[in-house]
Amino acid sequence: MVVSNHIISGKTKFIAHIGFPTDTFTAPKILNPCFKLLNEDLIVIPMACKKENLKKLIEGLKNLENFFGALITMPHKQAILSHLNFKSPLVEQSASCNILKLNKSRETIGEIFDGVGVFKAMCEKNVLPRNKSILLIGAGGVGSGVAFYLVSKGASKLAIFDLDVSRSSELCSKIRHIFPNSEVDVWDSKEVGWDILINATPLGMSRADNLPVAMRFINSVDVVIDLVLSTTDTYLIETAKKNGSTIVTGVEILMAQIPEMLDFFGLEKMSVKEIRTICGF
Repeated sequence: MVVSNHIISGKTKFIAHIGFPTDTFTAPKILNPCFKLLNEDLIVIPMACKKENLKKLIEGLKNLENFFGALITMPHKQAILSHLNFKSPLVEQSASCNILKLNKSRETIGEIFDGVGVFKAMCEKNVLPRNKSILLIGAGGVGSGVAFYLVSKGASKLAIFDLDVSRSSELCSKIRHIFPNSEVDVWDSKEVGWDILINATPLGMSRADNLPVAMRFINSVDVVIDLVLSTTDTYLIETAKKNGSTIVTGVEILMAQIPEMLDFFGLEKMSVKEIRTICGF
């Protein structure tokens, strides 16, 4: 069997990319060529796991000697917490995790790089969150990690919207507790004039999806960030481009996370520029 010209042997270790559905997974296309270049006998394998099967999957993976770690995506970023032995401070704060590894005792260590990825991808576009007003759509696992990180980086005002009002309200309360001087509140679905709009919902995974917010809110922002992983423009990104907004795509955000992921796994770091060259994205 060959993956990115990588011959899989009995010694090959693997990283499980856990989520559901897996159709739009991009990380294997990026990481596997990187591992090949780094001469690491390691591959990423997508694992389509429904919510009710997560516990069985994690228990099974931990019993495999060639299991190296896991990337965690929707809908498991919050459910995975109960399977972690150790959590980073940001994982504790945001109650969300998108990557894990095992220590020598086969205990799980969780971290989250969603916020770091958004921040670094923004910086590449010369956009900084400090003193900016941000409208965040989605208070789930992805949105939570991004919200905490951007507030820690000085966002002056953050409004959060989720169809589940209790979830957005709870996230706002958690952020204010840790950052008492922050201006964070549930979005009233009326206020316009935000500097940055961030989509942290699954809307955009299908071409049939609607925009995450009404057009008038998109028209009034300078920067649009879409965390949906797609190698083609989502409807939101297409709309933002037509408006002349600065855009940050889900693939750019993932690319910005890869150096941090490599370091987390104890592998040689690569620059985003090197990774882009290898993968062709």
